[in-house]
Amino acid sequence: MTFLMGWPLLLSGILLASIPIVIHLLHRQRTTPIHWGAMRFLLESQLQARRRRRVDQWLLLAVRVAALLLLAWALARPIVSNGITSKLGTEAPTDVAFVLDHSLSMSRVVGDQTLFDQAAAIVEESARTLGHGDTLSIILAEHEPRALSAAPAPAGDAVKLCQSLRQLKPGMTDCSMLQAIGVARQMLSHGSNARKLVLVLSDQQRANWQIGDPGAWRAATGTGTASDNGRASTYNIALQPPKSAANVSVGAITVEPNLVGINRPSQILAAISNQGSTDFTALAIHMAIDGRESATPMQIPSLPVGQSVTVRFDHTFAAAGSHWVKIWTDAIDALPADNSAVAAINVWQRLPVLIVDGQLTRAGNFQSAQFLAAAMQPLDPARAQSALIQPTIVSVADSSSANLDDYFAIVINDVAELPPDIEQRLADYTSAGHGVWIILGPRTRADFITDALGPQRTRLAKLGMTDASPQSASSPPAVEIRSPSNPMVALIASSDRNALAGAATVKWWRLKPEDGDDQIILATADGDPLVLEHPVGNNGGRAVIWATSADGSWNNWNVMPNFVPLVNETIYHLCAPILRGQKNGSINAGSAILWSGPPKPALQSADVTLPDGSIDRDRKPDFRSGQWEFQYPNTFQPGLYQVKFRSAGAMPPVYFAVGIDPRELEPTVLSDADQRWLTYNASIQTISTDQIAAAIARQPGAGEIWKWLAGFLLLSLLVETALTWQMMGRQRTRTEAAPARNRVAA
Repeated sequence: MTFLMGWPLLLSGILLASIPIVIHLLHRQRTTPIHWGAMRFLLESQLQARRRRRVDQWLLLAVRVAALLLLAWALARPIVSNGITSKLGTEAPTDVAFVLDHSLSMSRVVGDQTLFDQAAAIVEESARTLGHGDTLSIILAEHEPRALSAAPAPAGDAVKLCQSLRQLKPGMTDCSMLQAIGVARQMLSHGSNARKLVLVLSDQQRANWQIGDPGAWRAATGTGTASDNGRASTYNIALQPPKSAANVSVGAITVEPNLVGINRPSQILAAISNQGSTDFTALAIHMAIDGRESATPMQIPSLPVGQSVTVRFDHTFAAAGSHWVKIWTDAIDALPADNSAVAAINVWQRLPVLIVDGQLTRAGNFQSAQFLAAAMQPLDPARAQSALIQPTIVSVADSSSANLDDYFAIVINDVAELPPDIEQRLADYTSAGHGVWIILGPRTRADFITDALGPQRTRLAKLGMTDASPQSASSPPAVEIRSPSNPMVALIASSDRNALAGAATVKWWRLKPEDGDDQIILATADGDPLVLEHPVGNNGGRAVIWATSADGSWNNWNVMPNFVPLVNETIYHLCAPILRGQKNGSINAGSAILWSGPPKPALQSADVTLPDGSIDRDRKPDFRSGQWEFQYPNTFQPGLYQVKFRSAGAMPPVYFAVGIDPRELEPTVLSDADQRWLTYNASIQTISTDQIAAAIARQPGAGEIWKWLAGFLLLSLLVETALTWQMMGRQRTRTEAAPARNRVAA
């Protein structure tokens, strides 16, 4: 016999049943016999009456104790499952909760339907077996578990609930089966039935199960807790795709160059991989820009199993602003979700850069800065106005009148010293999230390095000097790339050959970084830093320092083929903090969307359109450090996000792309050891789809007997009432007869 609500309640009822006994023992009559000759003949009559009263009292006590025991037993709601007693039981209705894996991996196609469609069909078929008094709940295991109904639905509403399930598309997020089972258990707690059942339908993808966290599982399932006896029975049903299936995937889209300008050729690339078990032939790859197919489909003649190929589309953007690109294949395979990829592309009309040259007057042609300007605009002079980087050169004497906030980056080129106000403004500029490039050369004085960049300064840099004068070398040392992954040199470092072969550096300032956060990018073979980077503030600001000139007076860098990309990539890197959130490509699923923009026009709110077409309205941007900033954290659906700002002036939408969570493409499923772990730590039994009906069905001959117990309880109360009434009547009769007996005795 099983007690659904547990032994504690039954034991409490037994303790209550002892109360009448204690009261009886405390209040029973205690008399002292007095022998009186005149009463001798009445004694036997009184003894007989007293014996009768004792029998009645003990009978009444037994009935009262039985009533309390029956009440406790009924509240414990026992289920009998064998023997003759089981014939008294009534069948126990059940609260049933289905947990359906609604993650991206469940969109895999098996035959002519997805795994999620299979799961929905199983739920619909199982709902038909529910009987009177049963309830049905459906919980979708998504990034945040979601119940399809506010409360357990009666069996009569199960068909309607299943129709809602059938209308859903396969999910696109990750999921946590632990959280979903916890939500199912909470849902079942609102059901009125004593028997609870959780059935999990999943493709068994291991990444979605928190194997190795027994505490979390015991909390979710109630195993080993105070409510252990009342927890729901949980069963895991495996839905696994075939081990051999066709699958081609489109990888993340990359865009070159990193910063795209209008009317500048760009390349859009993506890796096409065959991750299935079937070779593909005549594979067509398409590309669309802003929703319009803009290129002739590319044909891949053959893509064998396990191989990949990178496709490249060339495109020139004629309009500045935010754009989006989609690359897809029309191949039919087992996982359509990874047959396409999207990326956001921000096209810039110009990047304004201020070059403060060490020349003291505006007269002349700023000879030392001309090489930098030419590298930033390697075009025909007639086309200079269409270049992405737009440099403005001023002398150090005129720098005080410049508005630094009008520029995306500042270059301090070979100055002897800076005006005090400019030094402070540069510190504020970088702290706000901008980038400054400081080039030391022949005009630089040692006191400028110690004063503006010395270790006592906490704003621009913390640099010491090994020597108070520049270092000269009769035999120029080799130049080594110390941080090849740094964006300033990543492009030239990716070449198979030595990117800086032939670089001759004959003179440089011997700098010594005093801050552990400094990163050395280029150095001599002896370890002297030539190019280093120093982070400034908490907003992504940075200072890049060159220890040698950029005009060819101390080196031959300006005539090397890699000088132009080195200068341009440095400018792009310096602009990156102020352009954060507007980079090309896609962000990882779950990473927040970050956008920053100019102070005008003023922004009021933003509407975010998600990949599934739903709109998250009235999100509020913030105004910080002289610019507008917007964050959106809910990026768990892969695909295209559109942010449309409400502002004082017209403002085009901004696009962001979110990639597929790589965990959802992980093929590893639960092993036998994992399932044994779940059985031991979470009491989750693994069954097949054929055993679902048996798990739901009520056992023959088993049922609850609380209704019979309630009947016996009512009968005992009636008997207790009758006995009490009878004893009260006898007491009145004895009270009325007492005066007559006294007169006879007299």
